[in-house]
Amino acid sequence: AIIRTLVQELGNPILTMSLHDEDDIIEYSTDPELIEEKYKNQVDIVVDGGYGGTEASTVIDCTTDDFEIIRQGKGELIY
Repeated sequence: AIIRTLVQELGNPILTMSLHDEDDIIEYSTDPELIEEKYKNQVDIVVDGGYGGTEASTVIDCTTDDFEIIRQGKGELIY
């Protein structure tokens, strides 16, 4: 719901992805407070939507009219 609201209010798509931590510490990838603490100097904003999941995001190449799934993860492509 947070992402849908942001897209609707901005009137533009946004880019988001799952967060891979080089230390492989799961909490850093799922806990909003730890994410903010670790990345606060590298990002403009962290939206606290609660703990995230551990399943990787789906990556889709949208550079052509024929979308291509680069990596299948969480989510279903509906168009």
